[in-house]
Amino acid sequence: MSGIINLTIVATVSLLFMTGTATAVRNDTLHDLYGGSIAFDVYREGEKIGRHHVAFAETKTGTRVDTLVELEVRVLIFTAFKYRYFSSAEWDSEGLESIEVTVDDDGKHFSMEALRLNGALNIRTKKDQYSVPAPIFPTNHWNAGVLSQSRVLNTLTGHVNDVRITPQGREFVGTEGGDVEATRYAYTGDLETETWYDDAGRWVKMRFRGRDGSDIEYICRRCQGGEMTKSKL
Repeated sequence: MSGIINLTIVATVSLLFMTGTATAVRNDTLHDLYGGSIAFDVYREGEKIGRHHVAFAETKTGTRVDTLVELEVRVLIFTAFKYRYFSSAEWDSEGLESIEVTVDDDGKHFSMEALRLNGALNIRTKKDQYSVPAPIFPTNHWNAGVLSQSRVLNTLTGHVNDVRITPQGREFVGTEGGDVEATRYAYTGDLETETWYDDAGRWVKMRFRGRDGSDIEYICRRCQGGEMTKSKL
C-alpha cells in the first residue's frame, strides 16, 4: 500500500497582504490571526491518520514558517503506510524569500530548496534546477493571499502548477472556538483540492482525494489564534 495518499500540501482577504499581488507577511497580523501555530488532525475516510502542524517564529527580517505533516495508515496491527513532510520557509516584506522541503513518502524520499534572488525564485531538486518570476506561493495553504493567484509552487514535486481557485459558497466549519462561517474554495487545473477560509483569512479546513480515491480531510484543532508562544516542532 505504498504511496496510498497523495498529500496536496496545498474574494482575496486583505488582512495578511498588501494591495495588488504583493505577498508581504506581517508578524503582528499573523499573531492576530493564528497566534504561534496552527494544528489540524488529518482523517482518511473518517479515521484519524495523523496531524498537520504549522509554527510561526519572528526573525530579524520577517517570519519563519515551519510545517510538519506526519501520517500513518494501519491495517490491524501493521503499518501499511507512513508519510512525513517538513518544510521551513522564510518570508519577508517581498513575500517568500526561501524554502527547504524534505519528504519521506513511505520510503520514497524527495527534497527541494528555493531561494529568491533578483526578482526570481531559484528552485532546485535532485532532478531539476530552474527559476520562475517572484512572488509565488508554495502549497502550504496558511497564507490566504494564494486565493488571487493562478500558479503555485508545488512543494511535493518542485514544479510550478497552473491553477484556478474559485469560491464555491459559504459553510459553517468546526474549530476549537466553535463553528465559524467560512468560504470554500476549489482548486482546479494541475492541482485539485478544496480549502476553507474564515472571514478573517484564517485557513480552517481542507479536503482532497488520495491517490487511491480515499477522502482526506483536515479538521481544525487549533486555527483561531491565541497567545503567541515559542513553538517547536
